[in-house]
Amino acid sequence: EPPAKFNAGADVTDSIVGSGTIFEGKVEHAVIFRKVRVEAGALVRNSIVMEGCVIGKGAVIENAILDKDVHVSEGKVVKGASSEDPVILKKGTRV
Repeated sequence: EPPAKFNAGADVTDSIVGSGTIFEGKVEHAVIFRKVRVEAGALVRNSIVMEGCVIGKGAVIENAILDKDVHVSEGKVVKGASSEDPVILKKGTRV
């Protein structure tokens, strides 16, 4: 698979990223699996995002675990209470 791609506007810090991912938004303290897309203006913080997920423009993911193929629509917020009490979205969930 191709390596991760960091487009203009991408800001990825203190994270582990898989191949085939495309970043346009901000990612902090996260584990991002293969083939994930983080669109422009999106924020992923303190989360685990598994293979094939799409984080839409301006969406916020914080203190969350997203199973495979989760799609978070533009502008949506998915936020757990803390890193010890994350929100969990099951495989294939659409938000």
